[in-house]
Amino acid sequence: MLFQLFWTYLKIGTFTIGGGYAMLPLIEQEVVDKHHWLDDKEFMNMIALAQAAPGLIAVNSAIFIGHRLAGWKGTVACVLGAVLPSIIIILLIAMFFKEIKDNPTVEAVFKGVRPAVVALIAATVVRMVNRLIGESRDRKK
Repeated sequence: MLFQLFWTYLKIGTFTIGGGYAMLPLIEQEVVDKHHWLDDKEFMNMIALAQAAPGLIAVNSAIFIGHRLAGWKGTVACVLGAVLPSIIIILLIAMFFKEIKDNPTVEAVFKGVRPAVVALIAATVVRMVNRLIGESRDRKK
């Protein structure tokens, strides 16, 4: 279980670009759809708690999931999985920054990633709003 938690959050940390809100679709896919560790309502509550707590939303969600499923060991596994890719990438960029900072290809890649990040965040907001509207309708019935 610990390796599965670590591996899940390692994938989330590795394959999402753009910060915590851009990670939400992948977190939801892994935690709700694939592993069924939370249902939709629990996921929404976890996101609300992760936003309210100080710190990064991805790390806060990792703490929540890890602790819920495997206690403090699960927390450590999830948090390491979530932050390790960023640490490695930042260290690599720092090592080679002088050589690549003025490279037109690198600049073009970063400019190309920006719209994708905005789209990921917008899709997450739309999905969350739709769920809230659906829950509101269900309560009125």
